[in-house]
Amino acid sequence: MAYHHGDARMALVAAAGEWLEEVGAASLSLRGVAERAGLSRQAPYNHFADKEAMLAALVAIGFQRLAGELRMASADKTGAPALAAAGEAYIAFAQTTPALFRLMFARELVDVTKFADAAAASADAFGVLSAVVATLCRREQVEDVSLAAWCIVHGYATLCNEARIEAPERRSERARQFTRIIVTSAAIGSDDRSTSIKEWK
Repeated sequence: MAYHHGDARMALVAAAGEWLEEVGAASLSLRGVAERAGLSRQAPYNHFADKEAMLAALVAIGFQRLAGELRMASADKTGAPALAAAGEAYIAFAQTTPALFRLMFARELVDVTKFADAAAASADAFGVLSAVVATLCRREQVEDVSLAAWCIVHGYATLCNEARIEAPERRSERARQFTRIIVTSAAIGSDDRSTSIKEWK
């Protein structure tokens, strides 16, 4: 098949994404991805300076997808229910694309700060979470609570993937339990603490 320039890049990224979930990032190679995409071995070098650049493209896509999942999950909610939905969406994303999820936070493989698209996508995903948190606590709390929420949910998702700490059927309820902890913490010092807590009763 003959590819146009832009189509070739998209084909390479798609092939890399599929292969990533099969073998992991460390086993990917530019030449192998080219073969999987049905392109010449030289084709990747027309689009990516090196393997890290190709992986950075996958990282950008991963964060874009994560941001989209968080937005969709929390779109019709506010406060505690919105944070719960976002947390569950985050964990579901991690469970369905474990190799991509791992790559997105593997600085030894991709230094996100070197790739503008990946850095922007990462910031956007965190921004979605922060917007959700902003509906349940005071403005001066948003940054700290957002980071705490991210750490807790990310840690749980990572442990599920890497240590198999929970059976799949338990994960949704456990995610909600963690979210209750976050909501309670966020409510401390808030002018509307009682409302935040009542949403869970």
